[in-house]
Amino acid sequence: MSMSVKPGERVGVVGENGSGKSTLLRLLAGVERPDDGEVTLAGDTGYLRQTLDLPSGHTVQQAVDAALAGLRAMERRIRELESALTDDVMAEYGELLTAYELRGGYEADARVDKAFHGLGLSHVARDRPLSSLSGGERARLGLACVLAAAPAVLLLDEPTNHLDESALTWLEARLREHRGTVVVVSHDRVFLDRVATAVLEVEHGSITRFGGGYTGFLAAKAAARARWEQSYAAWCEEVRQVRDYAATTAHRVAAGRLMRDNNKMAYDRNAGRVQSSVASRVRNAHERLRRLEADPVPRPPAPLRFHGTFTTTPALPTTPNTNAPTPSPPDHTPNGSPEPTPDHEPGTQRACDAAPEPSPRRQPGRQRACDAAAEPIPGRQLGTEGAPDTTREPTPSHQLASGYAPAHSHAPAPSHAPAPSDAAGHGYAAGHHRAQVRVLVELRDVRVGDRLYVPSLTIEAGDRLLVRGANGAGKSTLLQALAEHAQVRVGHLPQEATFDPDLTVLDAYRHNHGYADEQRAALLSTGLFTPRTLDQKVGTLSVGQRRRLALARLLAQEYDLLLLDEPTNHLSPVLAEEIEKALDDYCGGLVVVSHDRALIRRFRGTEITMAGGRIC
Repeated sequence: MSMSVKPGERVGVVGENGSGKSTLLRLLAGVERPDDGEVTLAGDTGYLRQTLDLPSGHTVQQAVDAALAGLRAMERRIRELESALTDDVMAEYGELLTAYELRGGYEADARVDKAFHGLGLSHVARDRPLSSLSGGERARLGLACVLAAAPAVLLLDEPTNHLDESALTWLEARLREHRGTVVVVSHDRVFLDRVATAVLEVEHGSITRFGGGYTGFLAAKAAARARWEQSYAAWCEEVRQVRDYAATTAHRVAAGRLMRDNNKMAYDRNAGRVQSSVASRVRNAHERLRRLEADPVPRPPAPLRFHGTFTTTPALPTTPNTNAPTPSPPDHTPNGSPEPTPDHEPGTQRACDAAPEPSPRRQPGRQRACDAAAEPIPGRQLGTEGAPDTTREPTPSHQLASGYAPAHSHAPAPSHAPAPSDAAGHGYAAGHHRAQVRVLVELRDVRVGDRLYVPSLTIEAGDRLLVRGANGAGKSTLLQALAEHAQVRVGHLPQEATFDPDLTVLDAYRHNHGYADEQRAALLSTGLFTPRTLDQKVGTLSVGQRRRLALARLLAQEYDLLLLDEPTNHLSPVLAEEIEKALDDYCGGLVVVSHDRALIRRFRGTEITMAGGRIC
């Protein structure tokens, strides 16, 4: 790879976990040496690792002194020269004093105080040992020390971790005021948008530079996606034309000219030459087709989409129908890319095809997703690929997510369920189903130790809820309680998904369902994994890769209620953007826990705050 950063630039480095972002910073900082090539860095450097690299027995003041060691050494030398100032040392003294002033040596202690205050460390005594600090306090201490040193080049690896809103705002302002160069690795999209003047994307061992900051990066990625889709569509069209030509036109004699009565003898006399010409055209067409199929344009991954929507139109049977067909995966071409369907172009989505009808009774403060969507057509449900399916049976209970009862199970009916209307049970089934589909989950006096107490919480079809609060407030416990009490199909994305480390990525994705070839094509179509990683052991995956695996399994099923705990954690900014768009188009019930400022700003729904295990 080759790259350069101009003096005064603020460059954001983005990419998937494990792509090499931290390695790039270590190379720039001189911590690692490249196997080949050269790394040149002008000026003094301040390097922030993801973890503070100091003995736990050191105090906070020792950590500050270690960060300011260069300035302290310059200060001591200046004092030595001042004590015996002669013509011989005057040049050295002048140069040293100028460098000291340029680095802001006289304001170093004031910068330490400002950094401690801005990053929420003003309560930390300078004589406290590092072992007594929490992980977040240690990370903020390391950042404060690097910023206080004010080097010409700042190399920061995930500096936004463990920062609250006020600390993030202070850091953004501090970096914008920095007179030197900044190279920062971050997944925080708002931070990148406010700080970065250029973006470097690390992908597959190479680096791509994008100008115009984070906004320019997103625009360039969108344009590249559009070009990819156009190339794929052109390749598909050319393959179709060559196939048609090889099957029809190439076999015609004197194509485009009719055979008249007065030239039949000429056709017969030149039969050998004509047949040779036909065979040559057929061979050329098949050779062209072979070359096209040998060097295909890969199909762009379809935009991420959460499947499933809650609809009240069909009445479920009172007993599970075990003969109902299971959803079949999409057809795929020989190269593993699904062929485009006539009614669904690459890059487009069909959202809210079966949006539920608005309820005449809504609770105060509730908001609904897809209120402006068209009403569902009676008898139609949303299929797995987004197209209406008029023949699908309701999903039987044994096909639903394990551990959760279907809407028509024999669980006790809520208090507002209507009474049976006749002996046959038809009116009861329809009324019971309508009651069930309106309320996805209801919590009443739910308590989980001292971590959670919910007096009352009801989530209905189409509700969108954003849960905010400090760490330890009970947000994840609330999602777990909702998953356990729901009587519908629930998709739950926890912060830490667990997998068998000895399974391959493909086996963990399949989860003993479906054929391997079909599941391989389905997983590749999401764009979350490359073919070479499908046979990799789950135990060797990075945190971000395990997060993508959990997300891929969630995308493969249909759910009436999604419970997402920090869904954008450990994901690249581009993938986080795709998840947000997918959530915008999802019409089922949705509960999201997130600290992501970009997701919070974009979220359309009701916000609640938790503290001490209670909803404020």
